[in-house]
Amino acid sequence: MRTRSKLVLFFGVLVMFYSCQAVKPYQRSYLNDSSMQMGLSKSGAIENYAQTIREGASGARGKSSGGCGCN
Repeated sequence: MRTRSKLVLFFGVLVMFYSCQAVKPYQRSYLNDSSMQMGLSKSGAIENYAQTIREGASGARGKSSGGCGCN
């Protein structure tokens, strides 16, 4: 049983180190693609903006105006 746990630990560490690799310069363009970015997409940002304007009670999303649509 002890040998098995050491083996599992060894392979776990091996997988962890294998996943850490340097990105080559020509591969960085794929990481900068818009589909690889975290956060809201353009449609999600528009929905968030519309919800913030409709909800007068919601705050802390970057809008200072009320829910009436006036600035």
